[in-house]
This record gives sequence, structure tokens and C-alpha cells, in this order.
Amino acid sequence: MFARAPFEAFKYSGGGLVIMQMALTQLSGRPFAPFMTSSVLAPLQMSNSSFEQPPAPGHGAHAALAHDRHGQRMGAPWHIYPEQAAAGLWTTPSDLAKFIIEIQTALRGPKGKILDPRTAKDMLAPAGVGPFAVGLPVDRRGEGWYFSHSGDNWAYRAWMIGHMRKGYGLVIMSNGDNGMALIKQIADRVEKAYDWDSLDKPLAR
Repeated sequence: MFARAPFEAFKYSGGGLVIMQMALTQLSGRPFAPFMTSSVLAPLQMSNSSFEQPPAPGHGAHAALAHDRHGQRMGAPWHIYPEQAAAGLWTTPSDLAKFIIEIQTALRGPKGKILDPRTAKDMLAPAGVGPFAVGLPVDRRGEGWYFSHSGDNWAYRAWMIGHMRKGYGLVIMSNGDNGMALIKQIADRVEKAYDWDSLDKPLAR
């Protein structure tokens, strides 16, 4: 049962992604993690990424450990998320950058490794209510249009951003509850150092 009609207002829904996870599992007849590996992660050569929960030994042995907002190690190394689609991706900045590049490549055409231009455009077309397209926020920063997403799990913070036209982007990850403040500082310095158009202003008339 819906609390309100579709396209009436915006609210982020991790629960909606869990419903998508269940639908894909039923349609494919496969567990979610191996389905995502074969259909997305492996084709994009995201070899250090997995939706396995808990992480497979090969990934868990190299995973950054959880820290609190004071920089102290948590009692547990990380949290286990059964809601794999919404919160269960283990990845690296380099791997996640390949996802950004795939969207940018497909958007320019003729196609990416797994996406065609039409799908990429659908992923970046705002629904008309709130800032989201299909899973990704889309917004104007300065004179540029970008797609992005942030991650906020127990003792982990992450953020990625990609330009729709100019091919640049950024992925930053932190293994601490206070990581977003550092992420913002790093992002600001990168944008200034590489003269991103998010800093540009309209020409004076």
C-alpha cells in the first residue's frame, strides 16, 4: 500500500531498492549477489566489488575497518546488511569510478559495455519530483550538470559524482562516521585544482 500517489512528492527509499532486489532475484532465479556480479560488476571489470553479505573472505581481508566519529575502532569490524541492493555493496573508489565512466560512455554513444544511450539517458532524466532520476540525483553545479550519489552506512561514508558531458568525476570513501566532512573538503579542493565548471558563473551581460 502506498502512503501517497506516485510523483506527488519525493522521499528517498532504501526499502524501494529492497523490493527491486526481490524482483530481480525472482525474475532471474538467482541470488542477488551472483546475479549482480555476472550482469554488472564483471562486465565493468569491477573486480574488487561484491554484494555478498557478509563479504567474501577475499574481499573482507582487504576491507577498511569501521571507526566512530572520534576516529576510534568500532567493536565490530563492520555491519552486515541483508538489504543488499540498498546497503550491501562492497567496492573501492577505483571500481566505482568505472561505473561513472560506463554511464558517461553510454550517454555519449554509441554504447558502453552494458548500457546503451537510451538507458543511460533514462538513468539521468529527473522524474520531475525531487532531485532523483533512476537511482541517481541529478543537479546543476555552477554551469555544469552532474549525477551523483552518497553512501551512509554504519561507520562508513562515501560520495561519487560524474559530469554528464565533460567526462570528469570523483569518488571518495571514508571508514568513519565523521567522514563526510573530510569528503567535502577533498571534493572542494579537487574541483578547484582541476577547474571544474561547477565553479563557473554565467557571463555578465
